[in-house]
Amino acid sequence: METTLENLNPTARNNGLILGIITFIINILVYYVSPSLMASTAFGMGVIVVSIILYIVFILDMRRKIGGYWSFRDALRGIFLMALVAGITDALLKFIFYKYIEPGAYDKVIGFVVDNLTRTYERIGMDQDKIDEVLEKVKEGMKAQFNPSIGDFLKSLGMMIIVEFVMSLIFAAIFKKDKPMFMRVDEISEQDAEGL
Repeated sequence: METTLENLNPTARNNGLILGIITFIINILVYYVSPSLMASTAFGMGVIVVSIILYIVFILDMRRKIGGYWSFRDALRGIFLMALVAGITDALLKFIFYKYIEPGAYDKVIGFVVDNLTRTYERIGMDQDKIDEVLEKVKEGMKAQFNPSIGDFLKSLGMMIIVEFVMSLIFAAIFKKDKPMFMRVDEISEQDAEGL
């Protein structure tokens, strides 16, 4: 069955589910292979770049499946639904993983984070009291990420929805493609030409 604008939602949901699972698997692989990477800024930037590339691939896949054209509104609807499903899937899988499968993840990763930040702040000459204050805030944020309460989870879910909507607006503006108003002569079939 060919995907059309009328049945764009199932394609967006499927792409979002796949995208969320891929993102989760990447994070879990890094956690097991090299947990110290999770504390580096380069890893964070790398995850963002890979995520953007994956989003673009799945957006182009959706647009291709619906015939190559969609308005800004349709693009926003499909992209936001895909991003929402991907974000919720990734967040739920991480919540389950860090809360029940690897409850010691916070302790494992926080040591790397504290060491990296301490070295960085000492290099730039930050006062030790200020370093301790910043590290305390980072520890609380990390605890909410790796061992969240239901409230922390819902709060981060709300922030994720806002970020994904803004991201979807940007991608919809970039990837919208309206049908041309006039067809080129070589696109008119012989049957249409006979009717002229």
